This record gives sequence, structure tokens and C-alpha cells, in this order.
Amino acid sequence: MNATIDLTFLRGFTSGNQEKMKKYIGMFLQLCPNSLKSMKDALDQQDYDALRGAAHAIKPQITYMGIKAGEPLVKMIEENAAGRIALENMPALLDEFDTICRQAMIELANEIG
Repeated sequence: MNATIDLTFLRGFTSGNQEKMKKYIGMFLQLCPNSLKSMKDALDQQDYDALRGAAHAIKPQITYMGIKAGEPLVKMIEENAAGRIALENMPALLDEFDTICRQAMIELANEIG
């Protein structure tokens, strides 16, 4: 299985400082499950403004952690929620995004030991 994460950006951002990398990865590992839950809850409640906001908030973190497969998904979730378009696809998009993020969290946890 190919890696879900690419830490090139984070290594550059932290100048390769392992402690800083661990700090940022740790923050992501704490925040990501809550963000995913917020997105799912918002979708369940058909609160598309909250869904858009949660997707927007996690988007930079997805980029920093190099979760390339998640970037177009979270962007599409944000845009579709904002425009109230293709809402019938939202559960599948969110499930796919959740799966990618959960795999990334496993890989990131392995990175920091």
C-alpha cells in the first residue's frame, strides 16, 4: 500500500527539526478526529454552513501533513457545502475523506513513534 502522507512540506516548514515535526504531527493527531466528527455531525444535521466551515478549517492541516489524496476531497466538500450542490454525493465524499484521514493518522502516529 502506498503511503497516504508525504512529509516533504512539513520537513521544509520545520527545517527538518524533529521536535517541531513531532509537535505539529501531534497537534494534527489531536485535532483531526474532532474535525472529522464535526464534519459528520454537520452533515447529519444538514448544516452545510458548519460543514463548509469545518472543511475549510482542516484544509491547511491536510496540506501541511501532505495528505495529497485528501486535498481535492476536502476542497470539494467545502465548495459543495458552500454552494449547496451535489449534496447527494456528500456522504460518499465524506466517507472517503474520513478513510484517507484515518489511514494518514496511523502513518503519522508511526512517524512520531
